[in-house]
Amino acid sequence: MIAWVLWFFMALPLFLLDGWFSGFETLPMPDLTLALCLFMAMHARPASLPGLLVFAGLARTVVLDGDAALHILALGIPVAVLVPVRVVFFRRHVLWQCLAAGFLTLALAKVGALLGRFADGEIASSVSFVDVIWAMLLVPPAAWILRSLPPLSRFRERSE
Repeated sequence: MIAWVLWFFMALPLFLLDGWFSGFETLPMPDLTLALCLFMAMHARPASLPGLLVFAGLARTVVLDGDAALHILALGIPVAVLVPVRVVFFRRHVLWQCLAAGFLTLALAKVGALLGRFADGEIASSVSFVDVIWAMLLVPPAAWILRSLPPLSRFRERSE
């Protein structure tokens, strides 16, 4: 129960920190939204995914335009695609995590653009090839850090 309360209060600062990182245009910085999605897709227990997604969607609503349901769907659809695939691949393999980070970069932008048509505005921007490459290099280490820190370390699968 304490992990859920901590996650509720940690989700918003995580997205605020992500917005602060995006202000550095000269240096490539990790996208914490992608790192969180990579953690949820690769390492989180399936039973804890709905709560993680709801709190992340609510926190993302405060930072970005759009309804909470839109942000929950924008985060949840790419994660839902990757969760069944993780049974096939070894989760800690660096190449698989880099490919999953690249997929999440493209999927979050496309799903956000698609869902933005139903809302007042677009909730994700387009991505370039360079953005995908930087995400493939920077997001897996950021996801490793997130999964090692409390409260997200409490939501990992026991087999890890």
